[in-house]
This record gives sequence, C-alpha cells and structure tokens, in this order.
Amino acid sequence: MSVEVPMTDDAVREEIAFIRRAIEEGRGYVTGWSGDMMVWGVLIAAAYLGSYATRRGWWAADPDWLCWGAVAIGWLYSLHRIARRMMAGSTWPTPRPMVQAVRMLWLACGIVLTTLAVAVSLAGEWNRGWYNAVACGVMGIGFFGSSFLFNLGWMRLVAVGWWAGELATFALRHRLEVLPLSAALMLLLLALPGFVLMRNAGSTAA
Repeated sequence: MSVEVPMTDDAVREEIAFIRRAIEEGRGYVTGWSGDMMVWGVLIAAAYLGSYATRRGWWAADPDWLCWGAVAIGWLYSLHRIARRMMAGSTWPTPRPMVQAVRMLWLACGIVLTTLAVAVSLAGEWNRGWYNAVACGVMGIGFFGSSFLFNLGWMRLVAVGWWAGELATFALRHRLEVLPLSAALMLLLLALPGFVLMRNAGSTAA
C-alpha cells in the first residue's frame, strides 16, 4: 500500500515555476511560428480566390496548379529553417516538452490536411466539397489544443470560429461561394492570429 507524501512549500513553488517556464517556452515557440501562420493563411486564401476567379471565368488558370503551388510554397517556407540548419551543419538543441508538444500538434495537423488533399485529388473527390469542412475542423483542433498549451484564451475563440466555418463550408459545399468563404476564414482565423502574435511579441520586446 503506497502512501502519498505531501508536497512541501518549496516543491509547490518549484512545480509552479516549472509550469510557468513551460508555458512561456510554448508562447515563445508560437510567436516564432506566427510568420508561418501568416504565410500559410495568405497563400491558401490566394489559392481559393484564384480558383473562384477561374471558375467564374474572370481568369484563365488551372485551379489544381494554384492549390498545389500554394501548398508547396507553404511547406518550403515552414521547412526552410530545418534545411538551413542541415546545410550549415549545426545541431538542433533538445526541445522542451511544451515546445515539442506544440510542434508535433501542428505538424500532425499539416500532415493530415496535406495527405488528405492528395488522396482527394487522386480519387477525383474535389467536386464533393467536403474537404474544406474537414480542413476547418482540423484547424479548430489545432487552435483549441494550442490555447491550453499556451494558456491563451483568445485562441479558443479562434477554434470556435473554425468550427463555425466547418458548418458553413459544409452547408455551401456544392456552391462556388464556398471558395471566397474559405479564403476569408484563412485570412481571419490563420493569417490574422499570426499577425496578432507577431505584433504582441514586438510590443513585449520593446
């Protein structure tokens, strides 16, 4: 039979300090990732708007090329730090648990959305229109989980916005209006939060 040993005041203070450091490290990471949020939000929004313009007959372009071009540029931007370190031969520092959790959360979201997009494209399922709703749901999961890891309550509102967008894009899945709506979601719920994080980081540094 095990007996729980009560924590001393020093142990409690050390645990609280550890939690605070972990949260600050997580916030530092997401601040560094804010540029990725802005780039991805603008790129995917541009792809949606370009596809909408093409389908309306306002512009002659291949929607598939617009989509995959935006995805390729986004991944190149997000992975450029890794490539730069590999070329320089520098080693990666051991990531803190909070940073690792955040990194893996968003990497998983990105892998799910990219592989699902490839599967949908190969199967010719784009016309069914359900992918946009799924993408909104996955983005909501990413922001909802991040809100607790970073202790940033406003991110939960962003997650709710994504889940509301999930319902809206599913309702409009067979209409062209889903494309500008999806573009607006990318700008308001991905690029804009990235801008806010970057600006807050600048204000804190000043």
